[in-house]
Amino acid sequence: MNEDTVIEASKQELSKCGRLMRTAGKRMSELKSPVFDAQPKAPSFANGLEDRMVKRIDAENELRDILLAIQLCDNKSQQILFDLYIDPNEYSDSEAMERLGYESTRYFYYKHRALLRFAEGYKQGAIYEQLQKVV
Repeated sequence: MNEDTVIEASKQELSKCGRLMRTAGKRMSELKSPVFDAQPKAPSFANGLEDRMVKRIDAENELRDILLAIQLCDNKSQQILFDLYIDPNEYSDSEAMERLGYESTRYFYYKHRALLRFAEGYKQGAIYEQLQKVV
């Protein structure tokens, strides 16, 4: 598995943030660190309202997993990932580059590194595991 594949998988996962926030009905400022619950869950035979609640809770949990993976990154990586994928302003690469004050080469180096570090932290390396199964 090469780094480009990992980077693309990280981008794909991170690109879900906007949709997940809308589904969860959350703004970025409302997200908290994850709370883990090891209790087994019984299968649910839900009606429409329960289905929506489950989707909302699933979206919240996914957002928390993404946020936790970002928090595990260094400060530069956190800022790049936040600007590109979490911030509701949806900065472009050139806008994020300008905000951070980096030249193109340095910015893309840090972005590349940020996406790799996100992959390492996301669900304890789930992106790497998924890609290994594909290969």
